[in-house]
Amino acid sequence: MALPYTHHYDLSFSALNLKKFDSSHLQPICCLRCNSSVSSSPFTEKHSLQRYQRDQWVYNNNNQQRPSLSCGDEAASCSVPADSDSIRLNDITLQLPELRKLLQVLKHKRESCGGQVPKNGLGDVFLVGTGPGDPDLLTLKAVKVIQKADLLLYDRLVSNAVLDLVGPDARLLYVGKTAGYHSRTQEEIHELLLSFAEAGATVVRLKGGDPLVFGRGGEEMDFLQQQGIQVKVIPGITAASGISAELGIPLTHRGIANSVRFLTGHSRKGGTDPLFVAENAADPDSTLVVYMGLSTLPSLAQKLIHHGLPPDTPATAVERGTTPQQRMVFAELKDLADKIKTAELVSPTLIIIGKVVALSPFWPQSLTEASRLVEV
Repeated sequence: MALPYTHHYDLSFSALNLKKFDSSHLQPICCLRCNSSVSSSPFTEKHSLQRYQRDQWVYNNNNQQRPSLSCGDEAASCSVPADSDSIRLNDITLQLPELRKLLQVLKHKRESCGGQVPKNGLGDVFLVGTGPGDPDLLTLKAVKVIQKADLLLYDRLVSNAVLDLVGPDARLLYVGKTAGYHSRTQEEIHELLLSFAEAGATVVRLKGGDPLVFGRGGEEMDFLQQQGIQVKVIPGITAASGISAELGIPLTHRGIANSVRFLTGHSRKGGTDPLFVAENAADPDSTLVVYMGLSTLPSLAQKLIHHGLPPDTPATAVERGTTPQQRMVFAELKDLADKIKTAELVSPTLIIIGKVVALSPFWPQSLTEASRLVEV
């Protein structure tokens, strides 16, 4: 079946050598073991049953091969086996026929409205920030766009409560990433956005938090604009703002913190080690917010202290902030990593470091500490 575009990327996924898969021998993705420890997650966890129920349409090409999880707990999530790359390619192969079919439907719909449409008649792509998880933190503009979309590509950290707002006729496709398992590579996500926009669809790319804060939204926007596709960005409340507000922590406060800095605990492969920023980030008069920093926090904390940040600097780590499953620990910087380990916090966890943390009503010595800081 011919596709309505001729670019480097296409839905044959030839670059991934998927021809080595014999579709007659494909196995349904039902061999995943349930992990009840994440059953209450507000997000889409890897191969969760919710994901396959939500994206069921994309497996309709062969009902016998449709993924089905025989988990006792419908909300249970499953861990990826050792051959996760084969599972990923298997999953994509099962999806391709329905994705191609939808492309053709959209193409014919566009052509029936007056033939080939010039570039200014192509579909729009919206990069939509969904906030840290609480659906009440969505902007009105985001809700309107979500409800009128033809196809929505959503990340892992788009909460289930937000996805419940999607219109009944829209198609959802999971493209989430977790450490060690990417359901789609970034190049494949680019390909999907481009393909459906060129077919005339209204495509919404849903991202947790704000799409342009550690969300690779800038890369997607740049790629699409180079292909002549119009991209509209709808900002979302980034985790730093949403979670700090939930905890009563002002990111800046006169006389206590005159600036705020967002850091990532991970760097692009081959890039500079994010821990190297500690030398310039160790400012007692600034607030540090660390995204994706669970694994690197022990080293980061040591480096911050080494470069002059007091060991007793107030700090907090918040798992699944703004959702009903929110958990948090408060501690001095020197003790935070141990407290996180004891509490067994998991991703996504946001870390806030700075004197302003002591202004939170959840800080153990909040009243005494806040009074002292204000006096100083």
